[in-house]
Amino acid sequence: MKISDFEIHNRPKLDRVLAKLCELIIDRQKEDNDKYGLVAACIIDPDNNMVESVSRHVGEKWSHAEREAMNIYKDKYGAIPKGSIIVTTLSPCNERMDDRYSESCTDLINNSTVRKVYCGYKDPTQNKNNNKFTEECTDNEQIKKLCKRISDEFI
Repeated sequence: MKISDFEIHNRPKLDRVLAKLCELIIDRQKEDNDKYGLVAACIIDPDNNMVESVSRHVGEKWSHAEREAMNIYKDKYGAIPKGSIIVTTLSPCNERMDDRYSESCTDLINNSTVRKVYCGYKDPTQNKNNNKFTEECTDNEQIKKLCKRISDEFI
């Protein structure tokens, strides 16, 4: 593991990704608001390969956006390489949730090669004591307000 695996760069690019993720949430909500949730995530690898997803219902439970994006990446490109980053509209969950499919997003990320998370809004209901990754939030106030407004629908 290198220190660069934990460093977050190119915030303007990541903010554009966050804006695109917000649009994806809105599009999926219009398509089927019972199937799709209000969080989106994207995996960007060191070669700039990118996949994105929105949280969705799997049976009676929610598969969170980070898990969905990681699964799509693995299906398309294989293992997620070191140096990859997760961009998400809402910081990864880590508290117990009965309606969530599988473990928390924090545990999922901790058990992966990803060591960088860039988010649009930090969820104030989640405790962040056990992250094995760097988590930074956008400084762009417009993006932050948009991500917060979407997140406030269910927090």
